[in-house]
Amino acid sequence: SSGINAEYGEELVSVSKDKIMCPYYSSRELLRRADIIFMPYNYLIDSKTRKNQNISLENSVVIFDEAHNIEKVCEESYSFEITSLDIANCIENCQLTLQRILDEDDSGGTSTGPVPDNTELTKEDVLTMKAIFLSLEREFNKLEVMGTGNIIDKSTFKNLLMSINVNQQTKGLITDVLQKMESVLSVSSANRVVGNTFVVLSNFMQILHLTLDQNEASKSQYVCYVSKEKKEKRMKGGKSSWLDKNIESVAPQFVTKLSYWCFSPGLAMEEFVRSGVYSIILTSGTLSPLNSFSSELRIPFPITLQNPHVIMKEQISVQIICKGCDGTELISTYQNRNNPKYLHSLGNSIVNLLKVIPNGVLVFFPSYGVMNATIQHWQTSNIYNRMLKVKHLFTEPRSKNEMSTMMSEFDGKVRNPTDGATGAMMFAVCRGKASEGIDFADMHGRAVIITGLPFPPKVDPKVNAKINFLDVQKRTRPDSLNGHEWYIQQSSRAVNQAVGRVIRHKDDFGAVIFMDKRFSFRSNIDELPKWARGYAKVNEQFGSGMRSLSQFFRLHGNRTENKEVKEEESDTKPTNRLNSLYDAFRMAEKDLPKERFSAPSLDDSTHEVTPPPSKKPRTNKRASLLTSLNSADFTYTPSMSPVSSKSNTEYRTPEALRNPKKEDQNRNEAGERKQLEL
Repeated sequence: SSGINAEYGEELVSVSKDKIMCPYYSSRELLRRADIIFMPYNYLIDSKTRKNQNISLENSVVIFDEAHNIEKVCEESYSFEITSLDIANCIENCQLTLQRILDEDDSGGTSTGPVPDNTELTKEDVLTMKAIFLSLEREFNKLEVMGTGNIIDKSTFKNLLMSINVNQQTKGLITDVLQKMESVLSVSSANRVVGNTFVVLSNFMQILHLTLDQNEASKSQYVCYVSKEKKEKRMKGGKSSWLDKNIESVAPQFVTKLSYWCFSPGLAMEEFVRSGVYSIILTSGTLSPLNSFSSELRIPFPITLQNPHVIMKEQISVQIICKGCDGTELISTYQNRNNPKYLHSLGNSIVNLLKVIPNGVLVFFPSYGVMNATIQHWQTSNIYNRMLKVKHLFTEPRSKNEMSTMMSEFDGKVRNPTDGATGAMMFAVCRGKASEGIDFADMHGRAVIITGLPFPPKVDPKVNAKINFLDVQKRTRPDSLNGHEWYIQQSSRAVNQAVGRVIRHKDDFGAVIFMDKRFSFRSNIDELPKWARGYAKVNEQFGSGMRSLSQFFRLHGNRTENKEVKEEESDTKPTNRLNSLYDAFRMAEKDLPKERFSAPSLDDSTHEVTPPPSKKPRTNKRASLLTSLNSADFTYTPSMSPVSSKSNTEYRTPEALRNPKKEDQNRNEAGERKQLEL
């Protein structure tokens, strides 16, 4: 996707409707004219998606925001999981494709529905593909599984494919047939599509690429795991895991799943660099330790920058509380998190804290399971009802749609609490939807409470496999993390993302409260964000932390939320603000240097700025998005160059496009005023 905000997306839809055009394909066409393109970065990392979207990275500057997730995205883009149910779906899709071809033959090409241009796809091709999937299913079901799952030889799936004559020589022909099958089924509105056809077939092509094109060096970065899972359980973490009601009746009670996990994000990043990018910039508040981060991605970072926060020390309070209000030690270990005495102390301590914290509060738990069990315990006692007397309570849902609705309700209760409450509190999960990507600015997040360390679950076979893989790798790569260091790092990054919800701009203020004794350990304090580390205060007793927080919020009591609401309401419309920024930029643009320069030389003996290698010319004039759309020639062009085409179109604001007469009148009045001044 490209654009600045939802308003421009809506404007694009409106213009496209007037011109009877598809806004999606219109935006894709406008990519050729854009200098800045916004999109989820998993689209960029996955070479298959880049190819499908015609995204060229040559000579581009790529900025990865929230880059602490890039390792996981890189690993997932080079991993796959395939189940016996997926293969059954592919067999069914072959049958659907064959039926579509037979229907076209019977109708003599007079079908009223859309017909793809794939005359080269024959019945024999589809029957051959079906025979391959049937053979694959037979061999796949022969895989031996010990218990619920076990690690097997990395070459197992490749050998399985080669046993049914799927190899490097036949891969191209098979991929070509699969692409044509996708084309047939994509326009088949009448046919039943099984198991998300396009993902099933497309992922199988990706599996062939990852399996057959792999060299020995790359293979060493993988772990192959085979397991049995119940048919009723929806698979997690894979790209090709679905349940289809049409196959359910004939499928066995358990399905076999083969997982091919990549544990080296550098494989994807090396391929990304080879695509011709000019510069790569990673930004995040939780990238440390930087040395191991660079080692894992296998690319050097000659320029690194760690900044302090934009706020003053008076705007943040970081309290580590080791004991509850009744003196019980607060420690959310696996052995203690279900202890009724601990849960009772934690709940009563939070009730007391809510009495001094205004507006919105976020309480983060290590996992959904821990959160639900804790809330259930509080509901059976009087603790939950006592919380309701102080704050309106919300619980983070798993569904994105439910999250959007809940956030709207949370905002309403924070701004306008009722029944004597002083705001609202949300129970959320580290690594969940509320911990990243949602802005809890000002009154929405006056405090973040962390109740425990969110370590990845060691019962997860993928977590254990990753730990063992890193321990082995450490022997040959001393600069990399070992398994224990990675395990600790995953917890720290999840905590730091949650902590980042409390301060959202330079005028914001709030508190971070850690209610687990383990946060008082020096090793855990050192893992906190640099801006929060220096403000951390360890409170052995609850009363000490309570007094500090009471004084902090009393100090900020004169910063009334009514003032904040008034400032928000007095803001001009986003479009007008953007127009003003654009006009200011155009006025200053003529003073900017014509040339573009690379980063300063890293040689300590000189700080001269050196020009970059020869690059494609970029234009220095811009047409507005809507003007470009109105004047665009939407003929098909196979290439998708990131370099903008030249345009002499005069810039006109969206307001001018909507009211051209008013714009001309304003221009004439401005000219008359200028003449009078002269």
